[in-house]
Amino acid sequence: MVAENDQNLSLESKLGLLSFDWDSSEFIKVNTEICKSCEKKPCLYVCPSEVYTLNEEELVYNIEGCIEMGLCTIACDQLGKGAIEWNHPQGGKGVSYKLG
Repeated sequence: MVAENDQNLSLESKLGLLSFDWDSSEFIKVNTEICKSCEKKPCLYVCPSEVYTLNEEELVYNIEGCIEMGLCTIACDQLGKGAIEWNHPQGGKGVSYKLG
């Protein structure tokens, strides 16, 4: 159940409520060579945390902002070129969601 005051928060404010316990292994791996030939680049549009960006037309990603929705993998597999390998962080690591 979402508290009433949480419904009016911006995305950035809601992301600020998350806590992270980082996994030392990379749970997202992207073959950026495959990305170069991807015209749609759906990962840029589906990730609310903006993990994926373009830098001089080359895809770059920062796993530290990931909120573990996995949409990037689905979008890449269905609309892109299948360049993203995504797994949940190991050993209970990763993002913790909390309200208020």
